[in-house]
Amino acid sequence: MTRRPLGFRPPGVTLLEQGTPGTGAFALISGMVKVIRRDRGDRQRLLAFRGPGEVLGEMALQYGGERLADVRTMSRCRVVWISAGDFHHLVKQHDLAYSLAVVASSRLREQTEMYDGAIHQRLAMALLRLVDISEGVCSFSLTREELAQHIGAGRNSVTKGLRALGPDKVRVEKGRIIVSSVEGLKRALADAGP
Repeated sequence: MTRRPLGFRPPGVTLLEQGTPGTGAFALISGMVKVIRRDRGDRQRLLAFRGPGEVLGEMALQYGGERLADVRTMSRCRVVWISAGDFHHLVKQHDLAYSLAVVASSRLREQTEMYDGAIHQRLAMALLRLVDISEGVCSFSLTREELAQHIGAGRNSVTKGLRALGPDKVRVEKGRIIVSSVEGLKRALADAGP
């Protein structure tokens, strides 16, 4: 089995490119990435964030097609490349098909939930997920536009939602979103009710 450690990759590097063949997958050892889908007009939509322990690019290997999205580093990342052949061998040898289906289902649920609730609640949910997958990091190289893409809202709505959450919970600086209070975001989400 051949796995190639790629060492560390700086922020802003495209690890996987939409439309390219699925020749392998990455295991994300450390760091954070964002998953971005481009439409035919080259408009972008930030679909998801991924953190340590996640596999990136496995969908193209499972159905044998092209990559559905770009994957870009948000922070310094360490990844390991797993070739398509090795990936299929691992899935078969360790009976991972069900586990991969659970991951796919979980990701679909995550995407669906991101569109439920008021804007400030969706922002709280997205930011809490970021803190969770980043293992406690509370400052992210992320714009309001990217948050808007992620939760399916307009940039102005996100600005109002961030204002509604308040600087005691989240602050915005040039190109950065900073979570001031994880507990405050949890309370904002809990106050929303079921």
